[in-house]
Amino acid sequence: MELLADAVLEDPAYRVPSAPGGSTGLAWLRARVARFSDGEEHRRRRELAEEVIAGLRDAGGATSPTRSLLRALRLPEDTEADVALVAAAYQPHAPQSEAADAAADRLVEACGGRTEQAAARAGVLVQAHAATLALVEARRAGSDAPPVPATRRIAPNGTEVAVDLTDAHFGRGPHRCPGEDLATRLAEEALR
Repeated sequence: MELLADAVLEDPAYRVPSAPGGSTGLAWLRARVARFSDGEEHRRRRELAEEVIAGLRDAGGATSPTRSLLRALRLPEDTEADVALVAAAYQPHAPQSEAADAAADRLVEACGGRTEQAAARAGVLVQAHAATLALVEARRAGSDAPPVPATRRIAPNGTEVAVDLTDAHFGRGPHRCPGEDLATRLAEEALR
């Protein structure tokens, strides 16, 4: 797969890969989060995610960044296992499993049921999980590597391309991660 510079993240001709929808599991979640949408749908869903993140200002104090987020959202901390299962299969190109689909259903239910607001809460948890842990590990190793080394886009010709995030650790453009400050704070807390 071709690796492009991060400037394409600001080019509207490069769209995020869409994820096939479904009535349950990861397919249901992916079809309702900002990460896998563009245009007006993305703007609306991103606003929901930003509202969730704004409510997490006081997150912290738990044994892991994900547990801190769960605590701030008033969700059981043992939900972290479901968040981890969903995070591992969140990207459509990642290995999929029935266990991850079942975890996605439980997570969505814990977040409030099948609504876009619940999808935003679940999406924030899932997207923060692996990326924040990777950020912690990179900093612990003394590295300034991005928590996610690359992302994917669909080029104007319809092919999928990878986008290097070395110089844009939290992305660029309309899909830039809205949780950078929160992730950085939780990573710093984990390192203390």
